Amino acid sequence: MVDAVEIEDVNEEETIDVMALLPGAVEEAFATLPISGGTVQFEPDLLGFGYKDRHTHMFADVDTQTLNETLLGIPVEIRVHPQTFNWNYGDGTSGVTYDPGEPMPDNWGGETVVKTNQETPTSHVYTDTGRFPVALTITFVGEYRVGGGGPWIVIPGSVDVQASPGEADIWRVAARNVSGSCRDTSSWGCNGPVTLEPGDTPPKIFADQYDANGNWLGN
Repeated sequence: MVDAVEIEDVNEEETIDVMALLPGAVEEAFATLPISGGTVQFEPDLLGFGYKDRHTHMFADVDTQTLNETLLGIPVEIRVHPQTFNWNYGDGTSGVTYDPGEPMPDNWGGETVVKTNQETPTSHVYTDTGRFPVALTITFVGEYRVGGGGPWIVIPGSVDVQASPGEADIWRVAARNVSGSCRDTSSWGCNGPVTLEPGDTPPKIFADQYDANGNWLGN
């Protein structure tokens, strides 16, 4: 009987020691979890197309994630939340938002949204034309619980994760007064939704309207 009591006491003591070590194990695991950084997205119907000196809307497609780990022999549920969004716009500027953004609706307050020039919490104004790689680093914070039903406990610190980048394709607006209808697709204003200079390729949004040589198909 004495021997059984001694064994039980040792097992209980070992369990207490493991639980005392668990927060440190969780914090260490948090730094190496396979957290998805999501992707940089643009308006689905624009595909990154935008105009110089106007608002180009972009957003982070990322979610809160729950990962199940076994640490020190104990099942642990870890939940991570995207908190801060560090943008590198590819034009030499950067910015920080606390909002991931989202696709714009077609209408706000009964008014049609002009998606090529609508300021949003995550939009950016490019002051030059070109194709700009947009990078995003997302800072995640976390919490964990044991047993799948206990209270959530905050994990100290944070983790930075890179999102899959995107590309903004920025063009300038040119306008002239013309008279009469188009008779020739080579004439100014009749050569497509954008005017291509030598070496240009059409934006993704209009790619199906040009041939392999950059000639407008007249659709």
